[in-house]
Amino acid sequence: MWRQKSPPSLEADSQIYQFQYTFGEHSVSGSTSAFQADRAGSSPAARSTMKERFYSISERRCFEIGLNENVKGLMRSVANNDLQKAKAYTRVLIENEKSESNKGFCNAIRTKLEVSSANLLELPADLRTFLEMEDVSVSFNEKRYHLTDRERAVYEKINAADEVNNRLSEMGIRHLNSTLLYGESGTGKTSFGRYVAYKLGIPFAYLNFAHCISSLLGTTAKNIANVFDYVKKRRCVFMLDEIDAIGLRRGKEDVGEMSRIVIGLMQSLDLLENGVVVIGATNRPDVIDEALIRRFSLKHEVKTLTDHETLQLATMFLDDVGVAYEEGNVLDYAKSHDKQAEIVNDIVFGIIEMLKSGKGFELKTME
Repeated sequence: MWRQKSPPSLEADSQIYQFQYTFGEHSVSGSTSAFQADRAGSSPAARSTMKERFYSISERRCFEIGLNENVKGLMRSVANNDLQKAKAYTRVLIENEKSESNKGFCNAIRTKLEVSSANLLELPADLRTFLEMEDVSVSFNEKRYHLTDRERAVYEKINAADEVNNRLSEMGIRHLNSTLLYGESGTGKTSFGRYVAYKLGIPFAYLNFAHCISSLLGTTAKNIANVFDYVKKRRCVFMLDEIDAIGLRRGKEDVGEMSRIVIGLMQSLDLLENGVVVIGATNRPDVIDEALIRRFSLKHEVKTLTDHETLQLATMFLDDVGVAYEEGNVLDYAKSHDKQAEIVNDIVFGIIEMLKSGKGFELKTME
């Protein structure tokens, strides 16, 4: 929506009305030199009429340049039936829109775009049961994610290796950019994986081994190999969740099918190219085969949040959605809550109660 950046003003020296209008990152400006008039001989009514004409001229000039590059990109993506690019352009337009009158509409569209299931990329039919590939450039909202200093340090190492992976290949150095995340459930391991994919600007591939085992016992090794064959041809962040479900220490558990799966998984990791970023996640690093752990160049414990980090996450989320809150309430909550998944869940339920009751927002543990 066009908005006036500064009202036309009559400058004493030039006696020319100046105007400037903006739309997103674009602006149009000009002067009314073609309609100069003698100020001394103009009545207030005449000058008012002249201003109206100047507004009309400036607005017409704005609409003449109408389509900026983002709008053109959106239209081109729709015409080419490229849904992912269309969503990306829509996200940019929403972020650039500053009009208060459009805020509610933009927030509603943004919410729909951020639903993960709506941004899954098409996969071969035989892989859809246990592998997901998500375009996080649209679905991940960085303003509602708190990156601790601990995870920031890990991301910087992953990013550094990713930036030079081509040069490493040219030097004949094979380096698997792989990180094993471990820690309690709900501390944000999967969210960190999605964050890494978002920052690197590549898709997020997600494989949950617990689901894979329960549905494909007996043919698991073969299907995992098929997943790796597919992923290694695509630049992405490849997350292996609940890796302890199949990566058990050999000799201490099932030595038949499970042992073959562990060996197959290690072989598949060894065949990945430098451009694939691998993130493994587990709650039980103590039961994982040591040879499998060695395949990960980084090992990092994702700890629960401190009081201050919980406060930052809650306020970031609430500020982004535009919900007013009492600082004392959020401070009290932060003292006894430290898991990202639970905190976000409590925030959402608090918003639901606020909308339903019409009362103020209160952050508390949901029973």
